[in-house]
Amino acid sequence: KQWYQRRVRGWTPRPSETLPPRPYFLASQNQSVAVAGDTSFYNQQAADSLLERLGVSGHSLDTWTQNIRTWLAHTIFQNLDKEIQTINKTLEQIGSAECRIGNASTAVLSKISTNKHEHMANIAKVLPYLEVSVNQEYLVKRITQLATGTCLGCFRWEGGGQYKNSPWNKELPTDAQIVAHCVNTYLDSHLPRNPMYPEGRTFTTQYFVQTPSKADSKKREYALFQSSIHPPHFKVLVGDEVWEVSKGRNNLFHSLLLLLFHLRDEEHGMLGPLNLGPTGLNMLWIVE
Repeated sequence: KQWYQRRVRGWTPRPSETLPPRPYFLASQNQSVAVAGDTSFYNQQAADSLLERLGVSGHSLDTWTQNIRTWLAHTIFQNLDKEIQTINKTLEQIGSAECRIGNASTAVLSKISTNKHEHMANIAKVLPYLEVSVNQEYLVKRITQLATGTCLGCFRWEGGGQYKNSPWNKELPTDAQIVAHCVNTYLDSHLPRNPMYPEGRTFTTQYFVQTPSKADSKKREYALFQSSIHPPHFKVLVGDEVWEVSKGRNNLFHSLLLLLFHLRDEEHGMLGPLNLGPTGLNMLWIVE
């Protein structure tokens, strides 16, 4: 079954449907990943207290983590990888193999999307996903690797994959950064365009805060907050509160889950004007 839809003038990942079985097993919640160096960005006691206050059990969090990894693999990464391969095949067919995604810069791809014939219209839909790194060769290869399997099995939260037979290094984006960017872009593509954000990045601009910006840099009802780049660490902003989230390999997943949990319980399942329920993006099942 195809997990994506095509439109006359573009491509957008299809909202979640019934997903296949999820053969993914989590380690015990107590097996946290140690982070070397500065830990001032993180407070484990506050993270534990938050879960207790919200009434979220360890079992629920483990199940939800399994759910969101499966959702990410099928709804975003497999769709994105398929579309990249389709576009690259078309580029080869029209004699522009040297401009394939993964070889050409985003600037070159942007020109192609406007100058080439209508078959290249979908490049404009894919381009925002590619803006997380200037190293397009590595990024596209890593997207393909993350799309393999059912649950982001190769995900390395503070690192990534090999590049040209060399280990991952900090000049490359972490997997956490790639996943966060792709989630932001996915939600950008589904939120109605806002004239205040002409580039179309409504979610990224309104609901995502990244260091060096501060949590209180702008009044927000809620947002995803990246407080550290290396190692990557995310939190959730709700009103005047900063929700601490456990560090390590599941930190990004847990942050996304707690934001979704808040939207489900306190915002009637809505992300601004966007319905996250079964008649909309169908994401609320992730935290059920």
